[in-house]
Amino acid sequence: MTTKLHINLSQGIIDIEGDPDLVREIYKDFKEKLIRSTAMTPQYQDTTAQGQETGEESANTDNDTTAKARAKPRPKRRVTSTKKDSDTENGGIQANTPKIDKSLDTSKLPEYYGQFEVKNNAEKILIFLKFMTEELDIEAPNTDQFYTCFEKVRERIPKVFSQAFRDASGRRFGFIDYNSPTDIKLTIKGNNHFNFDMTRKAGTE
Repeated sequence: MTTKLHINLSQGIIDIEGDPDLVREIYKDFKEKLIRSTAMTPQYQDTTAQGQETGEESANTDNDTTAKARAKPRPKRRVTSTKKDSDTENGGIQANTPKIDKSLDTSKLPEYYGQFEVKNNAEKILIFLKFMTEELDIEAPNTDQFYTCFEKVRERIPKVFSQAFRDASGRRFGFIDYNSPTDIKLTIKGNNHFNFDMTRKAGTE
């Protein structure tokens, strides 16, 4: 009697044909390998498939990220200017580059100014402010007009013109309220100083 045995170890096929006892012995030798091979093969295939799937997902993710990075528009840089446009804000008048105002009527200024014994720039500015608001009815004189007054009475121009106005409005004097070259107002303290504390020349009272 002849027995035939067919074995497939991962397609390494073994065909055995012969005596039944011999075939049985060979089968016992390969039985454990067959069981182990059968148990491991699906797991190997699943792991491989999972690895391929993970690799594909990773590749797809990388591609998506790259595509999004390329597609995302770059944010526009916002350019802001920190420089003040003084010319625009104050109608072209800048305290540190004053100009003569030819339209200002200063014909009576020398006589008006000549009444006082002036001690400092703050008092000069105060006198000019009183002259322009009361004698010329200018509600808010600008720094160009003050500069014109300095020139008219032949007084030395402050080296930093805007600083003279800051000093006149500061804690020491407080004669004016200086907000900008076109916004200069008389304070109560300045009005009181003009009326009661200014030193007048003899014969001008």
